[in-house]
Amino acid sequence: MMQLAWVNLALGHKAEALHLAHQASESLPIGKDAIGGPYFLSGLAEIEAQTGETNEAIGNLRQLLSIPAGLFVSIQRLRIDPVWDPIRNDPGFQQLLAGKELVGPHE
Repeated sequence: MMQLAWVNLALGHKAEALHLAHQASESLPIGKDAIGGPYFLSGLAEIEAQTGETNEAIGNLRQLLSIPAGLFVSIQRLRIDPVWDPIRNDPGFQQLLAGKELVGPHE
């Protein structure tokens, strides 16, 4: 489903891409699977970042940075991965990069 979300995004179908990414992350939440859950939540955050859902993406990244999800999301990876370029200049994203990921919700 996550790959299909990326295909829809590439085709310009942002709403369908978000829908599929949400479906994928809800199909295997972190509480049910400590490996697959973070993978799907990070994929959802990537799709959200690409579709302008900045606050949602940052909220999901904040959650991922608060748990052992280094395979999929880490501050170092956020700094260099171009998938985050659409939200790179957002103050909330900059807080994450500064290591302030556990500070209150993004405003």
